[in-house]
Amino acid sequence: MPKFYDSIPDDIKEWAMAQPVFFTGTAPLRGRHINVSPKGLPSSTFTIFGPNEAGYIDATGSGSETLSHLYEPHNSRITLMFCSFTTLPRILRLFCTGRVLEYTHPSFPSSLARFTGGKPPTGARAIIMLEVWKVQTSCGFGVPIMVGFASEGDEEKGKEGGKKGEIGCGWKDRETLGSWAGKMEGKGEMLGYRENWNRKSLDGLPGLRAAGAKGGVVGYGWRRSWGGGEVVAGVLVWVACAVLFGVAWGMGVVRVEWDGVGGLRR
Repeated sequence: MPKFYDSIPDDIKEWAMAQPVFFTGTAPLRGRHINVSPKGLPSSTFTIFGPNEAGYIDATGSGSETLSHLYEPHNSRITLMFCSFTTLPRILRLFCTGRVLEYTHPSFPSSLARFTGGKPPTGARAIIMLEVWKVQTSCGFGVPIMVGFASEGDEEKGKEGGKKGEIGCGWKDRETLGSWAGKMEGKGEMLGYRENWNRKSLDGLPGLRAAGAKGGVVGYGWRRSWGGGEVVAGVLVWVACAVLFGVAWGMGVVRVEWDGVGGLRR
């Protein structure tokens, strides 16, 4: 049976931090694509700061779905899922609202220092700060056991559990992404890559704000780009203003004349 919590219990925090992988899920309010992403290196990229606060470091990749969905006005929904692949089953879901701190954001360095995993991954483009509003655990009996990774125990007992370090043996972190990011940064090609692949989501929502910005720097406090709906709304407002001005002009409500000196008078 599932169990629900208003915050992250200490034993679940300990279990989550010991897992080798977790998954993120987001979706736009408007659009067809629902995104699910696997995340490795949780011991160095994911941190639980408190009972209702967590975060993870987002590395540069070939898309920006998560960033786009969290940036979408009135959205910010994100769910994290952890699961056990050993004979001690468990599924953990963290239901959250998320906030994006890009690598150009003034508070990025101080936020990065709060992570306990040491040196951040090469090519980190953002930190996803999470406000956890609901926690769910469930049995995990449907998750397969990875051969050679099972710890002692019996899944038939029906006990939901897990111990710190139960999965550590046998898992090896893949170094490909960090190696690729290091080469891209060394050749000065990372900004161009982000501009080509991180500016928009599959549904056309604005993505990484620093992508395409001059020198990779963008100001904060203003939205850098508009989505399609915002552009249409802006055009309609200008058209409506133009029509109203034309009607007022035709009715004689508004008159503008040249005063012959260098100014206008009504």
